[in-house]
Amino acid sequence: MKKIIFIGLLSFLAAALWQLPLSFANPYIAKYVKNITLKDVSGTVWNGEAKHLIANNIDFEKVTWTVKPLQSLTSFSLKFDFYINGQDLTANGLAGITPNRTLILDKTTFDLNASYLNRKQRFAKLSGDIKGHIKHAEINQKDLPIVNGVIDWKEAALNSPIKLTQGDYHAIITPDAGNMNIKLSSSDAPVELSGVIKLNKEWLYDTDLKIKSSDPGISSMIGMIGKKQANGMINIKQKGDLKPFIGK
Repeated sequence: MKKIIFIGLLSFLAAALWQLPLSFANPYIAKYVKNITLKDVSGTVWNGEAKHLIANNIDFEKVTWTVKPLQSLTSFSLKFDFYINGQDLTANGLAGITPNRTLILDKTTFDLNASYLNRKQRFAKLSGDIKGHIKHAEINQKDLPIVNGVIDWKEAALNSPIKLTQGDYHAIITPDAGNMNIKLSSSDAPVELSGVIKLNKEWLYDTDLKIKSSDPGISSMIGMIGKKQANGMINIKQKGDLKPFIGK
């Protein structure tokens, strides 16, 4: 009898929690999930909406979500379907937040206008459409992300500091014992590209890329950082550290 009463009480508390107005719960969510802010919220914790999802000072605009109670219980993490509908970015999939504050993405697709990246950096002016499908990803603030997915950059172009006409580029990202492999290729592009970039847990990278371009300016530029082969391809093998660029 006591067990039945306890389960009933637990169910009642869980239902009450999920039905909390999001405006009431939002300050507590912000304290738990660092670097993520929800603004102009409505709905409940269970089924909510925010006009602005801000992560690491980047505004992803409107987001809606619905908590998946059964998947949350069986995975010991908060699981929810989400949909982002911004001017330059749309995305949807299944997300989760674990007790150690790791963000998990499953079966997630996104579509990003590359010009959006121009507002986040001043070095290059980019254009094109970036589409991605993430089978699985695990992201936290301390470790190298675990990512298994595919990214296509269609009609990609660089307008400055140099001019690079449109082309299609493809990336396959796979985890490898805690490290990350990025396999790159191109098609119908001014730059022929193939090869792999390996990134380890210490944010050290190792490239083995083959690049060729019919553009004299591009060809001479990449020729300064790699060895030209008999077929005209330039092999770029370099190692380096990304930590200074990402604040590690």
